[in-house]
Amino acid sequence: MIKRLISFKKPSLTLAFSTLALSGILGLSSCLDDIENPDLPPTAYVSVYQGSPDAPELDIYADANRINNQALDFAEALAYSPFYVGERQFKVTAFDAASSLLEKEFRLGADTVYSLFILNKVANLDAILVEDDWDEPNAEEAQVRLVHLSPDTEEVYVKISDSEDRLSTDVAFGENSGFSDIATDIYDIEVISVDTEEVLVSATDVELKGNRVYTFILRGLTETEDEDMKLDLQLLTNYVNYQ
Repeated sequence: MIKRLISFKKPSLTLAFSTLALSGILGLSSCLDDIENPDLPPTAYVSVYQGSPDAPELDIYADANRINNQALDFAEALAYSPFYVGERQFKVTAFDAASSLLEKEFRLGADTVYSLFILNKVANLDAILVEDDWDEPNAEEAQVRLVHLSPDTEEVYVKISDSEDRLSTDVAFGENSGFSDIATDIYDIEVISVDTEEVLVSATDVELKGNRVYTFILRGLTETEDEDMKLDLQLLTNYVNYQ
């Protein structure tokens, strides 16, 4: 069975801060009617996914600010949240620890949505920042991509079982495909080795609904005896179009 995660709701980039501002002033006296709304700061949105199979529970910092309220474990994620734009220093530590496991700088652009993926074994911990650039989905189709986070697994692609239809391009460790369209349906999914055409992971009865954007994450390790770290496919919902 494919592992699932609670879905993300992509924020409205143009309305997020103004909506928060409006909710804060409802019910106040009409004497405030003539006060102009303040200029809203440029904003990026970032989600964080913990894909390092042998890392301890983690804290994630942007500059000096811890961005998680609870420890972030393997295969868990933080939903999209607003970030100031520009050069931001991301730091990863063990939960409630002071020393860094990783520090890496990324530049965040205004009105842009990103996913930050923590990856590799903890001895070689790394992070990649991926721009989440999709088209507005419709009721008849979903959009899907693949992110490859398994450090000891070869280049792969994703396809529908018993079909020639691919759901991704060839993707190596630490890389991702773009989003592609697929008709709404229930599918059996296979992750295939590019070199050998061997099925590495499969999942049955995967429902891909319309008006949604999904990410398949290949995570874990091919060579391990630890059941919690074994190679697996996880499905995340990045965005739901409720209109």
